[in-house]
Amino acid sequence: MDANPPYEVLPGPWVQPDAPRGTHLRMEVDPVALADVVTAASDTVAERARKALWHVLPHAGLVLLAPKSPTFPVQIAAPNDVRRRLAGIHWMELVRPHLPLESSVVRLQLPGDLLELNVAGWVAKVDGFEAALIVADSGRLSITPGQDYAAKLVAMCVAGRRRAVGNTPPPGSLAFSRALNQERDRIRIEMQSRHATTLSSLLHTLRAAVESGGGSATHPGVLRAIDMASRALLQLQSDPELDAGSVALTAAFAEHQEELRPTLRAAEIQLAADLHAEDGVQVPHAVAHAARLVSRAAALNAIESKGTNKLRLRWRLTEEALVVNVAHNGVASSDGRLPDIRRVVAELHGRLDVDSHPQWGTTISCWIPLHDVVPAPETASVRRLAELREREREVLELMIAGLRNRDIATRLYISERTVKFHVSNILAKLQVGSRTEAIALAHAAGVSVVTDVAS
Repeated sequence: MDANPPYEVLPGPWVQPDAPRGTHLRMEVDPVALADVVTAASDTVAERARKALWHVLPHAGLVLLAPKSPTFPVQIAAPNDVRRRLAGIHWMELVRPHLPLESSVVRLQLPGDLLELNVAGWVAKVDGFEAALIVADSGRLSITPGQDYAAKLVAMCVAGRRRAVGNTPPPGSLAFSRALNQERDRIRIEMQSRHATTLSSLLHTLRAAVESGGGSATHPGVLRAIDMASRALLQLQSDPELDAGSVALTAAFAEHQEELRPTLRAAEIQLAADLHAEDGVQVPHAVAHAARLVSRAAALNAIESKGTNKLRLRWRLTEEALVVNVAHNGVASSDGRLPDIRRVVAELHGRLDVDSHPQWGTTISCWIPLHDVVPAPETASVRRLAELREREREVLELMIAGLRNRDIATRLYISERTVKFHVSNILAKLQVGSRTEAIALAHAAGVSVVTDVAS
């Protein structure tokens, strides 16, 4: 736990209102601190919750999850070293199976130890809005009844605040949400690379031990270890992981249709909607929410335009962007909601085209990029890897997969002497002194193992 309390210990206590007679169960959550949680700005809820709970339940870091939030689905309040570890955990996957069906607050069943941190969590639901609160600490967390009550109270306040917040995000939150998701991806990839480097080094050590044995029989346990490490490395490099900062586009589009239909039906406008995207594809929360905001504003524009009785909504996913088209056959008398649409699109560095004609209506087309359009800076590692020839890159990928020179030679139909020549060139061009360092540099630059390497 924190050596020095990060927050002032407030006076108290306040007796729990429903404590059984004869008990001394007490809570010490300051009512003012709870009010701060309920009224907190969207990006400060986790910090306010930690401040409210810390002097009742000291902890090293706090995670807040709002599964249905399009802007801040995950917030972390913790010192930087703890924050980095907490950011590498797929919290949504851990919490989603335990979301309550009805309004309530329950204790989460979480693994006791995650990345060398002990965790405890609670999840609350208020009128369909869920929020999960998780505390983490390097020491053991033995939750008392009073601490359990206080944590449930804070979780309910967060869920209640979620219910009170409107759907329109504050300025800057969409871009911040996407940046947060990208940072989380960066941390996950970095951790994945470290694990891959460890496995590669383990394979190299095990196979070197086998080679040094000469003609003597290799112990079966060593062979099993090589096989397990090889398979683990392949799985680590090839298995896709769902991003907690993403949402299924098909589900988001279907939900948005159901949101629009009652309003359009009341205005006697017929809706034709279609989605062009593969089933199961995921997009960032901020992108899906921006598309929903654009479509909703365009639909309101159609309702406010004279003579509108048909509206066509189309979302199309490309490799670079989500393209939103909304067309209606009414006559627009003013810009209406266009300033709101321009703000949303501009925040994510997208593009907007409006085509309007008195005789055949208005079409609004928005291009919303899936990722930040600012190119990532080229690192020294990337520049060195770019100097490798095609054959050298093939050899490097097989090195990453843990293959020995003899196996690489067999795979590429070249001599073992030629493989040694390529390895020497690779080490020189990457400016490293060993195969392990070359593998680590390649992982850091995002080079993946070839997926058809047999173990």
